[in-house]
Amino acid sequence: MNDDRDMKIFGSPDKEGDAEFLRQIEILDHHRQNGNVDKARVLGGKLFDLVKEDANRPKELDPEFTEGKMPVKTGVLGMFATEAALNMFLPSTQLSTIAIAELHRLLAKTNSPVYEKILESPAYSFYYLSLRKGSADPGREIGKAFAEHCRREGEEKFIERGKYIYDKVMEEVQRQIDLMDFAE
Repeated sequence: MNDDRDMKIFGSPDKEGDAEFLRQIEILDHHRQNGNVDKARVLGGKLFDLVKEDANRPKELDPEFTEGKMPVKTGVLGMFATEAALNMFLPSTQLSTIAIAELHRLLAKTNSPVYEKILESPAYSFYYLSLRKGSADPGREIGKAFAEHCRREGEEKFIERGKYIYDKVMEEVQRQIDLMDFAE
């Protein structure tokens, strides 16, 4: 009854986990010292400014893409593409996390009901799975997922619109990252 040899209160230290944790701290410290952390925050702010600017720009769009739930559906795709581009093109996931957090922080301050609905959308998983296919044309795969999310599966107009949004956002985020001149 008093034999507690099989009880474990503390496990043995996870040497691999500790080494990875320390490596991540070193990488973050490297990015702080070379200015990349500050650049990532500025990048998040610039992307916010571009979102605001785009929201205020008059658009010559087919009304099908501007009515009902479509602004939320296109907003979700735009946010997904932005986050995907940051994760793909920045030198580390730590920097993409910082830029994404700053973008979301600024968007949250707008108290936009559209932004709130974007956060609640399950569509990210549709887009993520589309990218995982490893297609030679990821924009086309994203376009197909966009059409499906809009309940217009297979409709070329919706596929092309989704591809256009994804490709344009990826291109612009890449351009903004290049302008920031992140250090390696």
